[in-house]
Amino acid sequence: MKKRLVMLLAGLLTVLSMGFGLAQFSDVPAGHWAKEAVEALAAKGILVGFPDGTYRGNETLTRYQAALIIYRLLQQIEEEMKAKGESPTMEAMSSEDIEALKNAVQELAAELAALGVRVSALEDSAATKEDIARLEAMIQELKAQPAPEPGMDAAALQDLADRVEAASIAADTALAQAQQLAEQLDALAQDVEGVKGDVAALSTQVESNAQAIQALNELAVLLNQDVLSLQDRVTALEKLTGTTEVDLEQFATKEDVAAVQEFAAALRSDLVGLSEKVSKLEGTVGDLSGKVSKLERNAFTISGSLNLRYQSSDGNLGGYDLDRVIPGTFLSTGDVDGDGQVVDDADTPIAPVSGQTTASLSLKLQTGKLDATSSGGANTYPGLVQFSITGSWANPVVGQPSGSTTPSLNVDAVSTTLSVAKDQTLSFSFGRSVKTKFTEYVMDNENNSLGHGFVATLKGLPLGTTLTAAYGEKDPATANFDYFKALRVAVAPSDAFSIGLSYAQHDVAFAEVAGVDGSLALGPVKLSGEYFRFGTNVMQTGSFSEGGYVRAELGPVKANYRGLAPGAANPAGLSLDADNPYRAAQRGFTVEAGLPVMGLNLGLLYNAQMDGAFGTPSASAFKASLGLGLPAGFSLNAEATLASATAGEWFPTTYSFAGVPGPATATDYATAITATLKHDGAAGNALIKNLNLTLAYTNRTLLGGPNDGLAAYGDYGGLAVGPLSVDKVVFRYNDSNLQNPSAGQTLKGGIRGGINLAGLPLAPSLTGEFATRVSDGGISETKYGFGLKFGQFLFDKSVFEVKAAQYSATGLLITPAGTDTDKAFDAGADHLYSTTAGAGGVLSGVYATWTYWDLSFTYGLFSDQPLGTTLSGIFGTPTGTYGRVFRINYTVNF
Repeated sequence: MKKRLVMLLAGLLTVLSMGFGLAQFSDVPAGHWAKEAVEALAAKGILVGFPDGTYRGNETLTRYQAALIIYRLLQQIEEEMKAKGESPTMEAMSSEDIEALKNAVQELAAELAALGVRVSALEDSAATKEDIARLEAMIQELKAQPAPEPGMDAAALQDLADRVEAASIAADTALAQAQQLAEQLDALAQDVEGVKGDVAALSTQVESNAQAIQALNELAVLLNQDVLSLQDRVTALEKLTGTTEVDLEQFATKEDVAAVQEFAAALRSDLVGLSEKVSKLEGTVGDLSGKVSKLERNAFTISGSLNLRYQSSDGNLGGYDLDRVIPGTFLSTGDVDGDGQVVDDADTPIAPVSGQTTASLSLKLQTGKLDATSSGGANTYPGLVQFSITGSWANPVVGQPSGSTTPSLNVDAVSTTLSVAKDQTLSFSFGRSVKTKFTEYVMDNENNSLGHGFVATLKGLPLGTTLTAAYGEKDPATANFDYFKALRVAVAPSDAFSIGLSYAQHDVAFAEVAGVDGSLALGPVKLSGEYFRFGTNVMQTGSFSEGGYVRAELGPVKANYRGLAPGAANPAGLSLDADNPYRAAQRGFTVEAGLPVMGLNLGLLYNAQMDGAFGTPSASAFKASLGLGLPAGFSLNAEATLASATAGEWFPTTYSFAGVPGPATATDYATAITATLKHDGAAGNALIKNLNLTLAYTNRTLLGGPNDGLAAYGDYGGLAVGPLSVDKVVFRYNDSNLQNPSAGQTLKGGIRGGINLAGLPLAPSLTGEFATRVSDGGISETKYGFGLKFGQFLFDKSVFEVKAAQYSATGLLITPAGTDTDKAFDAGADHLYSTTAGAGGVLSGVYATWTYWDLSFTYGLFSDQPLGTTLSGIFGTPTGTYGRVFRINYTVNF
């Protein structure tokens, strides 16, 4: 029999694994192992291309394409035989041989398809080395198959051999690349500590082996496509034997079919071994992943800064807050009193100090949640401890001779949580900043620490019980041994009910506080409150002060009753936070509700202040408001307030009522009727974006007050036209006494913006601001300033900036007062900074800084003279009261 079936299938296996194409194949790379075969078949007309001139060698072959190629190949063979004078006849192959060949090919296709899926999964799991070795062994076994019988077509067999050789070369290359990964994985298995020390190196190595993984995946996909194509060709041959008299035995023998079946069986055996290796490698990868997670959890981080500084100063300027002129300079002390304002605290006076060089280093060691093991080794505690330690060193030390050093190490806080039993945890923290909160009034120190000490909390006890204890030094700045001790028991058997008992005391001078608190939810009704006593003996009648409140909610209705004695805001001096819901020295109740009525928002409030026990209010207020939303971002609100500072009186004859104290602030509930029309520039349907307008009218005469008021104000910001930008424009007109044309009027305006010319040499930009207000009574304030900045001063990363500004006031105190606030660009307030009457004055200054990376040279000059006079003193001796500072600063953060 003529053995041409194997030759035909081998040739098609090489050709069809690459797809179709034209004679001009733009996507077949030079040097490709099948380029010569592709070009030869294209030249003979067996392969034709796609219309776009591509070959698409990795696309899947369809049955129609296979039939067309086989048809062209048979025509080529027939023409060659006719040219030799031979008759193109075929002998039929038995149906058993064809069926056996089909089954073998289908099994091989299924196994190789599974191989493609596993290799893809292996790529995702970063596994490669065993798979590549197994594939190399498979290819070597394939190359060791017995030579074909004589008489088979040599060209086709050579083509198949070339393809196998190319696959072998690709596998050798992938294996060589994977060997490096294998060596490193073995090293990691021997030394897990190495993996812990350098997680980044592991990630880099995985990336470096990505090419080997990709090569293995591409080879498996190619083999899978070849087998699927072979299955389609066999099906096409079956159809051919049913319609044409074909002598199939001239293409292959039964021995050829048996060889293919034997190859498929061997490949299946190899795939079983490969599957086992893959499973083992997946387990290894999972183990490494767990170790990496542990390393991340136990990581340490070190941060800090090194500062080198030279500074000199002269002058005697003091008592001013320089933030009113140029905010954010190194001369500013910032928000000293913690009220959110930086313009009400006098900055450190500038005095003559000769040039001095200082150095300071600060370090912070921060841990993750560290794992731990008990000293006996019986228990392990994952994520047990997390803490930070800071240290600072300075040279020279203030108050010591130059050159002396006194290192200091400060422990900010150390905290840990222990699992002492099932669902029970014990956590504690200690350090120089103990923060606690028992209730709103007892041990409320979550923002402002009492001092050095510790806090321990045990959770998960029966009935949802929690125990908390705190101990420490209340005043560590002085050696008075004033220790505080505190204990709390809280029980919460359900989310709907809780109750707690608290006690705390300190020693110098002895004071204590004790209280009970709770909460209860009964359907839509929610109740909460607390009661506490404080003094020197809270257990004896008449020797203590007290405070307490009860709050209730029912849907949109809220009510409270409060009664707090003087000092209740900080009972026994053990609650330093100032966020109490009710102020000390007040007793009363409030009921308020917000109700939607026919598209309107109706608000009602009744507030009463009582001097003694619950009874007739000594002062009270009733407020009703009605809000209406309008198109284009507008809204209309009307409000009426009836207030009395005298029991039973609703229309006070003298309008001086400064307020029935509200729940937490001294809100003015003065008798009045108001109407307000607003435009919200931030609303989605705003008529003009970024424009906020308010028109408000207040009538007091109808309800017994002395006068009416009218205010119109607004602001606009966010405008940019080319290099010009306007950050904010404010305007305000307010007349609080329409009955008196010479009193109560204020006119205020301001603008702030800049010009950015970054495209020009030196990348210059200019900023400026101006704000002023004039009020009846000879009161006025004015602030103006400008800044010039070069973003690329002479060379890259070099920035030079100079700012100059002046603030002046007439009839007002220019030095800071505790009530001063920054309202320079707030359209809702009459003033810029000061509301306290005084003689007025001027404060001006100039501030220049050159910065290159972390190195800066800064010069500042401030005085109580107008800005022109201050500027003239830069190159001479300034006049008046002044302060001048020069600093060289170098800071490195790490």
